[in-house]
Amino acid sequence: MRDQSRLWEEGGVRVLLVSFGTAWQAKRWREETQSPFSLLLDPERCVYHAYGLKRSVARTWHPRALLSNLLLLLKGRKLRPFQGDPNQLGGDFLIDKQGIVRFAHPSEDSADRPSMKTLQQALKFLENAKSEGPPSA
Repeated sequence: MRDQSRLWEEGGVRVLLVSFGTAWQAKRWREETQSPFSLLLDPERCVYHAYGLKRSVARTWHPRALLSNLLLLLKGRKLRPFQGDPNQLGGDFLIDKQGIVRFAHPSEDSADRPSMKTLQQALKFLENAKSEGPPSA
């Protein structure tokens, strides 16, 4: 996502990352990743609970998640060490300016994320629906 941050901005999209980590962990993560996105710290996990994001040991250590990490290592990618609770699952959401969730993808396991293509298609669908206006009766 970071590599396509300019495309998101040009499309009028504001990306907000949510983390339950500490301020020190967030600062360190930002330095390591050079993420251009806004970051909301949610140590009590209010946002996680509001969006129904699960915490699961079994899902975090699911074979698909382990395989995904192994493939990243084989490609030469350095995995970041765990910070905080590794069993908290995340998700990806598109929320319009009125605060309505228009796309929701709560992760089934730690490797389950929608592709950039899926997110871009969902965004394009929302933009088309907005420009067409409400359906006629």
